[in-house]
Order: sequence, then C-alpha cells, then structure tokens
Amino acid sequence: MGYIIRLSFANLKLRKLRTALTIIGIMIGIMSIVTMLTAGMGARDAMVDEVEKVGNTREIVVYCVNTSRKDMLLTDSVVSKFEKLDDVVGVYPVLEANGTEKMGNYTGFSSLVGVPIEYMEILNIEDGVIPESNGSRPKLLVGKGIKDNLFNSKTYTLYSESTKGEESLVGKRFDFELQDIVKASKDQEEDQTDASSTDADGESESSDGESKEDTKNNIKNKTEDESEESNNKSEEENDPVVVKLNIVGETDNEYDYNIYTDIGTLKMFLKRQQNDRKIPGQPLDKSGNPYSFWSYSRIIVRADSVENVEHLSKVIKDMGYQVNNNLETLNSVNRTINIVQLVLGALGAIAGIVAIIGIINTMMTAVYDRIREIGLLKMLGADNDDISFMFLFESALLGGVGGVLGIGLSFLIDLFLNKKLVQMMDMPEGTWIMSTPLWLVVLALVLSIVVSILAGAFPARWASKIKPLEAISS
Repeated sequence: MGYIIRLSFANLKLRKLRTALTIIGIMIGIMSIVTMLTAGMGARDAMVDEVEKVGNTREIVVYCVNTSRKDMLLTDSVVSKFEKLDDVVGVYPVLEANGTEKMGNYTGFSSLVGVPIEYMEILNIEDGVIPESNGSRPKLLVGKGIKDNLFNSKTYTLYSESTKGEESLVGKRFDFELQDIVKASKDQEEDQTDASSTDADGESESSDGESKEDTKNNIKNKTEDESEESNNKSEEENDPVVVKLNIVGETDNEYDYNIYTDIGTLKMFLKRQQNDRKIPGQPLDKSGNPYSFWSYSRIIVRADSVENVEHLSKVIKDMGYQVNNNLETLNSVNRTINIVQLVLGALGAIAGIVAIIGIINTMMTAVYDRIREIGLLKMLGADNDDISFMFLFESALLGGVGGVLGIGLSFLIDLFLNKKLVQMMDMPEGTWIMSTPLWLVVLALVLSIVVSILAGAFPARWASKIKPLEAISS
C-alpha cells in the first residue's frame, strides 16, 4: 500500500498545472462557503446584541391596562403574585417621576426611574457605582445613551456631539425639575391666611344678626373670588421644585436612556413633595383621594431563560395585564438573518458544486491519461482495491489541501470585511463581527475531504474495472 501512496504523490506532482487548478477550485468553493456562513452568523450576532442592548430578551415589561380600576393597579401585592409564578427569577417594580433635567446649557426630558438595587446590579456599570438607598435625596445611575437626550437649548446640539461628549457623567449633577410639584408663593400663603380670617369674620357677623343663609352666600362668593385670584397668582408666580441630584454611576449601554435611582429613596423623596396628601404621579380614587399604597408605572419580570418568555408572557397577559418584551423583535431578526444565511449559503454551495465538478473532471481525465499505467500496475500484482484506493487518496489529498487553503483565505477575507463593516456601521474600533467558530472550520475541512472522495469515487471505480490487456493495448 505504501508504493500506491508514493505513486499518488508522484502523479500529482507530475501534472502540476492540473493539480494546482483543481486545488484552486476547491479552495474557492470552501472559502465561499466559510465566508458566507461567517458573514451571516456575524450579522446575526451583531443584530441580536443590538436587540439585547435595547432590552433584555429575558425581561417582560408589565403595564397596567386600566388605571381607573383599583384591583388592576400594579402594587406590591401584584409583585408578590408575579414572584410566585413558575420560571421567574426576578420581579422588579418601577416607579417613575416625570420631569426635566438640566446640566449647564443642556436640557433633557427624562423621568427618574426608581428601581430596586437588585435590578441595577444586573446592569453593566462602565464607570462609578450603583446608587445606595439613603432615604434622603436620590443619587443617580445614568444610561450612556442619556447624552443623546441632552441638547443645548441655544444651539440645539446634542451633548454627545460636544467636546465633553466622550467623558463620563459620573461626578456631574443634574438640576432636576419635577413636574406637577410647585411651591406655594408668599402671596398665595397670605391669600390663604386672609381667607381663613374672612371665614372667622363671617361667623362673627352672622352671630350679630345676619341670617346664616346670607352669611354662607357671602362667604361662598368671597371665597370663590379669592380662589380665582389665588389661582391666577399661582399660575403666574409659583416656582417649580428644582432639586440638585448627583450622578454616581454610568452604564456601558449606549441605547440606555434611563436615569435610575433607588426606588426606596425615590418614594421617600416624593412623599416629602406631596401636596394635599397627593403624591406626584400616583393615581387617585373616584373621590379624588390618594390610595394608601404605591402604584407602580410598570413591573419588570425576568424569566429564567429565553425559552420560557413566551409562555410566561401569556400567563401574565391572561391575568389582565399588558405585556411587552423583545422576544418578538429577536425572532423577527432571526427570521431575517436565516433568510440571508440561506441565500449566502446557496451562493457558497454553488461555488462548492463547481469545485466538485472540477474534481470529477480532473480525476476522469487522470484515468484516461493513465490507462496504460493502470494496466501495468495490475499486471505487476495490484488488485482492484489498490487502484481504487490510489484515485480516492489523490481526491482526498486534493480536497484536504484545497480545504486548508480555502479556510486560510476565508480568514484573510474576514479580516478585510470586518474592518470595512466596522467602519460602515460606525462601531467601536476593535469590534469583531466576522468571527469564524471552530466547529465551522472543522466542518469545512471534513466536508472538503469527504466531498472530494465522493467526487473521485466514480472515476476510481471505473479505473479499477479496467482490464490489464485492454489497458496496455490501448
């Protein structure tokens, strides 16, 4: 068998041009398949990462459908109910305080998002620390994307485009103006004092001889006039509540536009801003009175795996709540990428088929050229299996060399394409999109050898059946 292998190497070396062209065909076929599949997988990974940045695919955001129904509000009891569901690893209530943030000449319109510290620990912190619960004034953890929400009120340029746009916001401070919270002006306080004394005077006058009905009408008319005047003054002179809040941390997600803080601290802060027992952002009952419990803006439910998100979403939806998650977006992305990969794979397969045809043509030509050699080998004692092995070994050798060169060429092309794609997509330098997994490298090499052997099987079988006398006399 050893002489057969040496003879195969000698035959391939003897016909250098034919061997080189066959190897080039195999190399291009393997390179096309590997590069196409790598591009498809890289694009899918990049798009999935983008979807994940916008919102974790394991998270289900639950909203209240009808805020007028007390039993449908998102409360601590609902949080406890969600925690008891199967496949749930975390439930995080979210409390929002609407307002406007300012930093120098830059203004934004984002809410304070109060979440438990456990949720902030899930986020990737690029700089600073997670805000701690202090029960006093909220400290802030900002998403990196908040820089795109801040604009210069004079030039209307974004903070992210300024000279300090690349710097961390940690250590800076927001002047946060809470909506629907106003301080009573001094004139309004005096008006309220005068109204109180008027009530007292009215009572004394009624006791001096006026009828109770006349007294009530006088007080009512005067109170309405004073109330209208007080409202006009309130609209003109009331000052908004502006608090200075320190930024202690920043996430690494450029698609995160939230301003986080500890939910317990935010509750205590909002309680101190209440007016007539009404806490900003909290619903009221039919009588206009506040509830004795906290109603959350939304609740984030975290599933133990992506596979259970769809079922868990259905369970929560059947409970009467509105749900939202990124799984549908992710599935849509996967469907699109699968179609792209199918097209790219088909193009690579065409190149592979061309390479297979080239191998068959090469081996068939080799058989025709070496008919006398085959007859001589059989007369010297080589059997049919030896002849078949010789041609199959040559096919496998061509496939192996072509496969290795094709994989190497695909790596070079991946380097070039990755650099261009990163520049086109304006991604950070050093980002690697065209990542070829090890299993694809091994599969491509094995596929190259196996397909080459199959392509050489027919010529090898035909060569083994050639009769020695006919071969020599031809």
